[in-house]
Amino acid sequence: MKKKYFGMFALAAMILSACSNDDIGSSGNSDIVTDPTGEAWVALKVITPSTPVTRALNNPDFENGTEPESEIKTVRAIFFTKDADPVVTADIELTNDEAGLSSTGQPTGTAGTAFKIPATSKHILLVANPSAKFPDKITTVSKAYSVINAEIAEEAGLISSTNGFMMTNAKGHLEPSLSNGDDTDLVLYKTSQAATTSPLSVNIDRVVAKVRVAINANTESSATINLDNGGWLLNVTNKKYFPVSERLATWYETNGGGFRAPFDQYRKGSYRKDPNFASHNVGTDYTYVAADPGDGNWLASGTSKYCLENTQDAASNMHAYTTHVLFKAKFIPNEYKMPGTATASTDQDEKGDWMLINGGYYTFTTLMSWIEAELTYKFNQPEPLLISTALTSAFNKYLGTEGIGIGEVVLPDDKAGIPATMNDFRNKKAAILGKSDTERAKTVGSLTYYAGAVCYYKAIIKHDDTDAAVNELGEFGVVRNSVYDIVVSKFNNPGYPIIPDPGTDEPDEEDEKWLSIQINVNPWTWYKQVEEF
Repeated sequence: MKKKYFGMFALAAMILSACSNDDIGSSGNSDIVTDPTGEAWVALKVITPSTPVTRALNNPDFENGTEPESEIKTVRAIFFTKDADPVVTADIELTNDEAGLSSTGQPTGTAGTAFKIPATSKHILLVANPSAKFPDKITTVSKAYSVINAEIAEEAGLISSTNGFMMTNAKGHLEPSLSNGDDTDLVLYKTSQAATTSPLSVNIDRVVAKVRVAINANTESSATINLDNGGWLLNVTNKKYFPVSERLATWYETNGGGFRAPFDQYRKGSYRKDPNFASHNVGTDYTYVAADPGDGNWLASGTSKYCLENTQDAASNMHAYTTHVLFKAKFIPNEYKMPGTATASTDQDEKGDWMLINGGYYTFTTLMSWIEAELTYKFNQPEPLLISTALTSAFNKYLGTEGIGIGEVVLPDDKAGIPATMNDFRNKKAAILGKSDTERAKTVGSLTYYAGAVCYYKAIIKHDDTDAAVNELGEFGVVRNSVYDIVVSKFNNPGYPIIPDPGTDEPDEEDEKWLSIQINVNPWTWYKQVEEF
C-alpha cells in the first residue's frame, strides 16, 4: 500500500499530495498517481486565519486574529472518496511537524513533513481544534460526509476558548476545487518532493462569529445617559452549528454588490446555511434573554463575545430568529416641563422613575401638576364633556387592571371634585413605589413607565445590508469567521422599559427608531455598524 504527500495551511492550507512509487500507476506526469489501489504521501503547511486579505467592506476590511484565536492545538486531515456522499478513507491527527507548525501551534510558513494516505482519497476536510462533540477520529473511517458534518449542539464558548478555536474548510464543502469552486479530485504524487512543489491551497475559517461593542454615552441635551450597571448582551444566539456550513450569495452580492468577502475565494457568497436556516423552533434552536440578568452580568463597552453563526432565509428575517445586541442604560431627562409658564423641573423622583406620555417626559410630581391643570381646564369650559384629558386618562389606565393593578382613581364630575381627586392620585404614589422595578416598568396605552430610568435598546446585527432592498437574503445575521463591530454613537430617545420580546412576526428591517448601525466583517472578515438610539 502506498500513500501520498500533502501540504496545507489553516486559513490558507497548502495541501501537497504525493505518493511512493511502489505498485502505483501514473499517467502523463510520471510523478502523478492514477491507480487508487495503493497509498500516497501527504505533506501539510498550516496557516491560521490571521493571514491578512483585503475586502471592500470596511477599511481595513480584515482583522488579524489574536494568538489564542489563531493557535492550532490539534489539526485533523480527513480524506474522502469521490462518491455523491463521500466516505472517509483516512482521518489523521497531524503532528506539529506534519502540519508545519511551531511548538506553540503557530504556522511556520513552511511545508510539514510527509505522511501517508490511501490512494482512494479524492477530497479533504481540515478540522483544527475540533470540538469534543465532533466525531472521534477512531470512529470516522467508512462514514459518510453527511454523518461527519452533522449538526452539533453546544455552547460557542466550548469551541472559542483557550482550548482552541475550531476551524474548518472555508469553502463550505470539501476541497480541492477548480477556480470556479467546482469540486475536483486531489492530484496524487508518487514522491514527497513532487508533492512539495505542487501545493494545494485550502482555506479554513473559525466556526464561531465574534461581536464587539463600543458604547458612547454622547447624548442630545435632552437627557443624561448613565451606563452604571448597564452594558450589552447578545440575544437570540444559535444553539447549533454545522462543522462545515454551505456558502450562498446574499441578495446584494447577486444584485450589483459583487463578491467582496476576502475568504470567499470561489465567489460562492459570504452568507451561510446553519441548521435552522429555513425552519425554526423557538423553544430549542435559540438562547433568549427573557429578563434582566442583574447588575454585574452585562458586558462593558469595548468588550467582545463569541457566538455560533446564525443565519436565515429572507422570509425568516424576523427578530425572533436573528442574533442582536441588547443594551441597558439609564436615560435620565434633564428637565420635566411644567404647565403654563412655570419653570421646568430638574428634580428626579426618589427612585429615579419617570414616565413618557405622548412624547413628553414626566415625574410623578410634575404629572400631578399636569393632571390638575388638565382637569381644571376641562371644567372651566362651557362643554366640559367634550374636553379630553389625555394625561389623566393615560395615568389612570396605568393604575388599573391593564397596568399595575392598584386601582383607578374616580374622576370628578365637576370642578369642585378636583381637590379630592388629586388627593387620591397622590396617595397612589406609595403603592406604585411598593411594586418591584419589574412590576412598575411597562407600557400601557400611551404611557411608558421607566423604573429607575432604566431603558433597553436592541440592534439587529447586519451582515450584508443594503439600502437597495428590504429584508432580503443575507442582510442580517452573524456568519462564522466574521467580526461584527457594533458602535453606539448616541442615545437620542428612551428605549424599552423592559427587555423586548423578539417577535416571530417582527421584521428585522423595521425596528430602527432607536439605533443607527455600521458593521464590519473580518481574517476575521470584518463588519462594523454604528447605532444611534
